[in-house]
Amino acid sequence: MGLPKPTAERLSQLARLLEQRGGKNAPLSSAEIEQLTGWPSHTVRKDISLLGIPPEASTTLGYAPALLARAIRERLGFAEKAHPCCVVGLGRLGSAFLDYEGFGDGPFTLVAGFDSNVNRLEILKADFPLYPTFKMKDVIGRLGIEFAVLCVPPAQAQAACDRLVECGIVGVVNFTPVILSVPHGIEVENVSIIDALGTLVARLAARSNQ
Repeated sequence: MGLPKPTAERLSQLARLLEQRGGKNAPLSSAEIEQLTGWPSHTVRKDISLLGIPPEASTTLGYAPALLARAIRERLGFAEKAHPCCVVGLGRLGSAFLDYEGFGDGPFTLVAGFDSNVNRLEILKADFPLYPTFKMKDVIGRLGIEFAVLCVPPAQAQAACDRLVECGIVGVVNFTPVILSVPHGIEVENVSIIDALGTLVARLAARSNQ
């Protein structure tokens, strides 16, 4: 059975937090995780209970960070294989991903970038190949790319998404303000700074009303 979306999002963030702690292997209690994340400790315990973690990952002192992170990755399907990704649209936002170090040793790897402006491709530098968009179908199929980070102008967003789906992409992280229409079985994650700020305002308002 799949995890609820809010639970999956929190667990994904928790796994990243645990892995960023490096060699800090001292057990973490749900109360300590609450202090680090802001999530209520009872929500933390409920989320983790859905993982079916091995007994050794949980003690009376708390959760073993490395084992818990591994259990989360396995439950979310991150641990099975590497997931090749691409970035589509290499303007100011998209080109920022060319130097982005956040992928690190995680399960996702940027392996290609695409842009319709061939002149732009000639001046950009990256640790992975950059291609004109007309080569997407060949490159995405050849490299087994599963996910795309979409950073094109709004007017091009839906057409670019349609093209990605045709090329075999199964998930899109959408950095455009456009609400995309996709076929059943294709997942879209919308990332909006305006929505994020609105969420912060709503949280603060709820806190002040308590």
